Amino acid sequence: MTEILPASPVVEQSSAGKQREPEQRELWGHPIGLWVLTLTEGWVGFSLYGMQAILALYLTDHLLQPAHSGAVVGLGPLEAFVSALYAPVGPRAMSAAITGLFLALVYATPLLGGFLADRVLGQTRTILLGAILMTAGHFLMSFDWSFVLALGFLLAGLGMAGGLRAQVGALYELGDRRRSDAYQIYMMGLQIAVIVSPVLCASLAQIEWHWGFLAAGLGMLIGLVVYLVGRRWLPAPAVAVLRSEAPAPDIKHARLALTSQEKKTTWLLLALVPVLAVGAVPNSEIFDGYLLWGREHFQLHLLGYEMPVSDLISLDGFISTLCAVLVLWFWKAYARRRPDLSEISKVTLGTFIGAFGPLMLALGSWISPGPHEVSLLWGLAFHIINDIGFSMSYAIGMALFSRAAPVSLNTILVACFSLHLFLSNLLIGKLATLLGRISDVSFWLLHSGAAFVAAAILGFCAVRFRALLAPGKETAPPVP
Repeated sequence: MTEILPASPVVEQSSAGKQREPEQRELWGHPIGLWVLTLTEGWVGFSLYGMQAILALYLTDHLLQPAHSGAVVGLGPLEAFVSALYAPVGPRAMSAAITGLFLALVYATPLLGGFLADRVLGQTRTILLGAILMTAGHFLMSFDWSFVLALGFLLAGLGMAGGLRAQVGALYELGDRRRSDAYQIYMMGLQIAVIVSPVLCASLAQIEWHWGFLAAGLGMLIGLVVYLVGRRWLPAPAVAVLRSEAPAPDIKHARLALTSQEKKTTWLLLALVPVLAVGAVPNSEIFDGYLLWGREHFQLHLLGYEMPVSDLISLDGFISTLCAVLVLWFWKAYARRRPDLSEISKVTLGTFIGAFGPLMLALGSWISPGPHEVSLLWGLAFHIINDIGFSMSYAIGMALFSRAAPVSLNTILVACFSLHLFLSNLLIGKLATLLGRISDVSFWLLHSGAAFVAAAILGFCAVRFRALLAPGKETAPPVP
């Protein structure tokens, strides 16, 4: 499944602090601000996923080649840092390592952006500054010399723009039943962007690399304009309050005091972060080594048309959207007939299913080991299995952290959940450097084995720590 853009920590807001302006009219049953944020997030996703779809290929085929690398400002220090971190051998391994490091930092910078939004600039100004930095970063990617600077701008901008998701929740009162529907609408904008942008940016990149990055920059510029024009329909700055029933004099105490069980739950959730990171390895590889491997091994000729390997990202976006809907329907139908499973049990099952995805690529490599011999049917099987598994593990994993985390630490622990994708992409940066150094079958078996190990650990936690993660859940009656 295509990875979801990270969000900054969400802070619940008091009704008293929220100003309901006359402009907050509704459109199709929701505040107009929702549609502004949905369009903005869609264009942010368009720019980011379009850029990611060609990044590893651009580095391998163009930027890291001797004829171009010498003109890139700051590339030497970047390569030195990446070499110390991953020890890559050759341009392809270096491009995979740089891509993996960038993808990892995408999921770490929103923590800093959340701090700026909550403590310094406020949400709207922070998001606006982030959108400006992202737009500048994408346009700087259109030149070889500014590549390293562009990555810095993009990471800073992504960190600051991560609060869009928090603004969606601020449009609704805490008890408004439309909140969950709003987030589904919001994420659909992102899913559509993931389907469209890799095809468009990759097609332009085949003509000229920098045209692909320019298209991503234009998409981000549209998102910036949408956000600027729609600011009057967005929620006014609100007063952040602690989610606690404690009276005002006891708020400080409520922030710090944890029961013994809450402390155990907190440490357990933090310990699950690296386990989830290992379990997400098959999905995280899609934007990195998978593209480099697929370009060399898949049969990319369809009806006389040579398909860019980055089109597989669009295919994954389409499949992941269908899988997310089917998984949601399945668990609702399951709960009507049987006691609903706990979140940790569902995450375990999703991780276990996802582990079979790389096995399809390993089997395809074993049957057809030569260049451009692996049928795309093996790739289709990989995407379907991986997206089913990731649809279970990602969204339900976030729900697990949100529900199990102590009230006084809920925001920071939910933010820590996204760090598992940061750690997972760090691992991918290293694993992708093994392409060509070990057999293709071994390469994909490593990914599958990692996910199976993570599933085993999660399964142990589901049984051993059920009282902390799912108290009374397994014996709950079926949902009527």
